[in-house]
Amino acid sequence: MDLSNLKLFKMAMTRMDWAAQRQKVLSQNIANADTPNFRPKDLKQINFKDVLRGTGVAPVPVARTNVNHLKGTIPEQEHFRAKGSAKTFEEAPDGNQVVVEEQMQKVGDTRGDYNTAVTLMQAHMKMLSMAVKGNGG
Repeated sequence: MDLSNLKLFKMAMTRMDWAAQRQKVLSQNIANADTPNFRPKDLKQINFKDVLRGTGVAPVPVARTNVNHLKGTIPEQEHFRAKGSAKTFEEAPDGNQVVVEEQMQKVGDTRGDYNTAVTLMQAHMKMLSMAVKGNGG
């Protein structure tokens, strides 16, 4: 059974992929907190109506390097485009606009989004398992 055909799993996988890529963008912002004239970037929020329709988001590719491996996604491929961040509250004298506290807040929010998607996926996996096995276990 291919779980990626189920809309709930597709949405959860897309959200987890988005969160992982957003963490990468945010970590680059933090790493460049002392780079002159650096402007922080962020990812556009996902529109889940588009995900449900199958538009607006590139499909998650499947890659297997060995026939014994489970199917998975390739994290190096970026499906979501980083955009310039809105004007921040502060700008350093050297033109850097990264506010570390702001970036760390976004990191925390993104981690929460990722954990929520994982929790939803686990709960639905348990329900599917119960349905397949039956109530007797």
